[in-house]
Amino acid sequence: MEFDIDLSGEDIFSKDSTIVIADNNDIIRGYKFNEEIIKILISRYKNGKYRYSNSKQQKVFFRIRTYCIIIHYLFKDILPKIKDQKIILNICRDFQGHEKDITSNLLFLLRDKLGLKIEIRYLKLSKNSNADRYAFLMRKDDKDKIKGYVKIPIRDIEKLLK
Repeated sequence: MEFDIDLSGEDIFSKDSTIVIADNNDIIRGYKFNEEIIKILISRYKNGKYRYSNSKQQKVFFRIRTYCIIIHYLFKDILPKIKDQKIILNICRDFQGHEKDITSNLLFLLRDKLGLKIEIRYLKLSKNSNADRYAFLMRKDDKDKIKGYVKIPIRDIEKLLK
């Protein structure tokens, strides 16, 4: 089973940035960052509440970890449908140069914590990719009417940031 993963937005912490996982059929899950969540995460990061120090390099690791945590919860939402299958992840190169960091985070969060059998590939997604299309559509969806949004409470995100 293959899933494409895409991020729509200039920056993971820009308003309405959206992370989407999608297969080629009907499984589509997304998470859209709102201003409140962004403010809380950045404020707590700057106040030293997470394991990342307030430096340029650590800020990148904080962003990557947050990105991977969201992906973790998107897959957790569909776990019963995919539990015993081998999963190939086609990840859009949204964090070029940080593929090793993303891979190690996803191996921990998806393989070790969720028990998924995963293979990770980095590539430029096709414009026909459901992940690419839905990441854009969900980002522009002011009323959150598109099916497939996953609600992730801040406490769940923070559990994996500390």
